[in-house]
Amino acid sequence: MIEERNKSSVHRLAALVSLSATLILGLVLSYYGYIWAAPSVNPAEFAGALVFWAGFVCLLLAFPLRAVFLDFTRSLKTVLGPVIFAGYLATHLILYGFVLEGIVTAIQGPQLLGVSTSSLYVYTDTFVPPSLFSALSDLSYNPAIIFTYPPEFSAALSFYSISMAVVIAILVVANVGKTRELGKICSASKRAKSFVLVPMMGIILGSSCCLSVAGLVSFYLLPVALADALASNLLLYYFTYFVLPAFAVAILYLNYVSVAKLSSTLSGHTSGPSLP
Repeated sequence: MIEERNKSSVHRLAALVSLSATLILGLVLSYYGYIWAAPSVNPAEFAGALVFWAGFVCLLLAFPLRAVFLDFTRSLKTVLGPVIFAGYLATHLILYGFVLEGIVTAIQGPQLLGVSTSSLYVYTDTFVPPSLFSALSDLSYNPAIIFTYPPEFSAALSFYSISMAVVIAILVVANVGKTRELGKICSASKRAKSFVLVPMMGIILGSSCCLSVAGLVSFYLLPVALADALASNLLLYYFTYFVLPAFAVAILYLNYVSVAKLSSTLSGHTSGPSLP
């Protein structure tokens, strides 16, 4: 038993070192982009962002979100799991990419002038001067993936925003799976179904916080006032781009842990996932 635990610890340590090395490699590739001139897409910037965010997602799912990922994989074997994952991911990317492109356009003006047909445009930017902050900015914004559908629709994405959307979608599916499990426990033990209402509210809050601003923009609620506010304050862009996704991940994870503990308590078990 002790030997098995030691082997498991060694494997987890090896995985941690490997994934950490992947993040470092992505950062190094991003630095290398400064000496690799490219007219539109810098291969080093593109590869650096891809390697970094792939490693970041794997690191999250292998360690702090390990229990979440295991429940997610179980949910994918059901009919509902893949539908929720694909549906939420597509909705998140479309609406979130739309609002980000709207903010950039409000601040800097149209990015792709004269576009009259549907198109997919990819480019990279190299932030200067060379520094750790510039390299992190390169990783956060590169590559810019812009999809346009004239005359109105345009969505801007990056590997960072896609990675966060995948993590949030996984959390949503895992939360739905845990909540359904809680509902079955309540039914079997003839307990009040009100136990399920609070977790469902947590899922709705966590999954929609990134989309609430996007929803306002996409449905043209207060477009002039909102555009003026965005154009006058870059902090709103940074808040939408960085804070909202992290906030969604935190809410959904805490909701998942709470539901898992409640399910364990009601089913008579004492074990369950805990905060790292």
